[in-house]
Amino acid sequence: MGFFCPFDIALAQAGPPFITDDPGTPGDGHWEINVATISSRTASLWQIAGPDADINYGWGDHIQLKVDMQWTIADRSGERVESGFGATEFGVKWRFIDQEDKGFAASIYPQILVSLASASNRRGVSSPDKQVLLPVEFATKVNEFEIAAELGRNLVENEPNEWEVGIVVGHACGAMLECLMEVHDTVTSGDWQTLVNVGIHRELTPRMILLAALGRDFGPPGGERQNLLLYLGVQFLR
Repeated sequence: MGFFCPFDIALAQAGPPFITDDPGTPGDGHWEINVATISSRTASLWQIAGPDADINYGWGDHIQLKVDMQWTIADRSGERVESGFGATEFGVKWRFIDQEDKGFAASIYPQILVSLASASNRRGVSSPDKQVLLPVEFATKVNEFEIAAELGRNLVENEPNEWEVGIVVGHACGAMLECLMEVHDTVTSGDWQTLVNVGIHRELTPRMILLAALGRDFGPPGGERQNLLLYLGVQFLR
């Protein structure tokens, strides 16, 4: 959720353009729609999700319903460029602790990632293996810094399961600008990757926010390490 969201709790600042999420929800009957281009590059694959539509709806003040859809372009070394409908993510967030006066909030956010297009699986644009993410999110404030953290287990079909842990720290850089930094770890048996991301939230209007982030993975060399991760999008609130 966005730091400037007028319908959100003041403790929320993670979520797009970052991997780590926070306990924030849009508010009863309100929408948060993030439209972005996401580019990821590894040693053997350059992948672009564009457009990526992350659509969120507030069902009551403490529940968020989510669907994330994307068109994906995959460029593998030595192969032709392929494109198609990427994997779709569905999620439900429940903020079960909401103590803004005490500076603390917490939520759970189960999500499932599934490919809905068999043609994209054949082209290597998406994977037929389902993923189920079971995380818990926390948010607090320390002096002038907004802090969000997430810890979860990612269950991957036909692949090793993963632990996901991340933290985002944000600080106002001006009246309409927030600067943020993320550290996000993905750990499997015998392997780990640490993503370091820096980004901004820039309020364009009260209902439109520019989202941008740039990062890369640090860890053992391998086909999954992201040498570049770029997110550029706009968040629409209504």
